[in-house]
Amino acid sequence: MKKVSYLLIIFVLFSNLNSLLAQETSGIIKYKAVMNEDFKNKSLEEFKKKKDVPPAIRKQVVDMYLNDEEDNYELHFKDQESYFHYIEKLKNENSSLSFGSKAGINDFYVNLKDQRIIEKSAMMGLLKYDGISWKVKNETKLIGDYKCFKAEGLEKKYMRDGTIEEEPVVAWFTPEIPLQFGPHSYNGLPGLILRIDKEESTIIATEIMLNPEEKIKIDAIKKDAKVRSRKEAYQIATEYYNDTYGN
Repeated sequence: MKKVSYLLIIFVLFSNLNSLLAQETSGIIKYKAVMNEDFKNKSLEEFKKKKDVPPAIRKQVVDMYLNDEEDNYELHFKDQESYFHYIEKLKNENSSLSFGSKAGINDFYVNLKDQRIIEKSAMMGLLKYDGISWKVKNETKLIGDYKCFKAEGLEKKYMRDGTIEEEPVVAWFTPEIPLQFGPHSYNGLPGLILRIDKEESTIIATEIMLNPEEKIKIDAIKKDAKVRSRKEAYQIATEYYNDTYGN
């Protein structure tokens, strides 16, 4: 009985989503990202095994892991477009070097109507992302005041040696806010994504502002803009790395 009720809920959500999105909707979602403790401890152990690292550099890298800080982001959305951007940290002379959350600092533009997901990379320009094929699970949790459903997917991860790996990613979305947006490049579920869990880091919503008085302006990517595939971009980066540092 529980399984039937669950499937019915998901069917209704998908059936009504397009009509809900057709309504004019805008908002700002604030997120924070933190490095996962298991990943940090594993990375530190692996780094400490390296014998050819000078003591000064060794200390600096260890300190950067130990001083990890959360990263902050904002997702701005209007109708069927969204823009996710990193909030720069205020630095002072006492600021410590840190790896941050390992969730990245690049911006992302999403257009649901055109099915475009584009990353703005300072080094590689505009990169096209493919959407993730999510599998919604019969598992829920509360995030703040919202009941969220679990969804699992696989994300392509391009390695320095030119190979491609698939990295598991878990999303928690709430049907109570029937919007397909989420942090980073993640979207396409029948509810706003409030949390992303990956090996390196966790991204979680901290504040939700729907239809605020503030006018929302999306930094849209033009359709005729030059956009590379991620595969092409990483091939260029790999060739540069090999030419510079050797195989």
